[in-house]
Amino acid sequence: MPEAKSFYNEHCIYLPAFLGWFVFSALLSCYNKVVFGNDKLDFPCPLLLTSIHFLVQWAFAYLATEFCCPVLLGGDDVARMEWRPYLSTSVPCGVVTALDVGLSNLSLVRISLAFYTMVKASSPVFVLASAYIFGIEKITPSLLLVVLLISIGEFLTVLGEVEFDSLGFALCIGASVCSGMRWTIVQLKLHTLQPPLKSTLATMRLLAPSMFLFMFLLSLFIEHPWDKLAHKHYFDTTHTSL
Repeated sequence: MPEAKSFYNEHCIYLPAFLGWFVFSALLSCYNKVVFGNDKLDFPCPLLLTSIHFLVQWAFAYLATEFCCPVLLGGDDVARMEWRPYLSTSVPCGVVTALDVGLSNLSLVRISLAFYTMVKASSPVFVLASAYIFGIEKITPSLLLVVLLISIGEFLTVLGEVEFDSLGFALCIGASVCSGMRWTIVQLKLHTLQPPLKSTLATMRLLAPSMFLFMFLLSLFIEHPWDKLAHKHYFDTTHTSL
């Protein structure tokens, strides 16, 4: 019995979190495809809408960590951070996360969800490469085999269902590269914080402002929302806005 408990603590304790991330990631990809796809709702400013999502995430995280058990959730730690460690953690993590999510959403405008899934299956390879470059992970034959099997398995699930678009493919592969850098940089930066953050809500409170600001600036520079939304009716009423 102690051996079984030890195995669970070492290998399975984070399994519910992994499953939750997988389910909600799949649902979010479907939602983004419906909203941004040029054959669906075709919202013309995916970066702008994504920046609003980041702002909502920050507001939720701030309210939760500031007014609901700030000591337990780690809101007090974020509030007491000095500007130098705050910016050195928030800015690089926020920028690479915004690039990952932004490029992913832009690619969904042009490619099918099946093609998107196939290309994003390369993310574990870039995660491993980034972790090796930053000295977080050592590449072993068994680890390399596991990553390749995961990527090949996800690739095979959608093989034969793709509609190739070169620009969409370039955006999606760029998102995969940024995804690999994102998880590595976030882990590297968060592990250097003293005291460490106590919850994912505290992490979101720390990172979301930079994610929102960088994504919003990208939207202004790339999408020119004042032109694209001038004659649209997405925000005419409360119902259409929601």
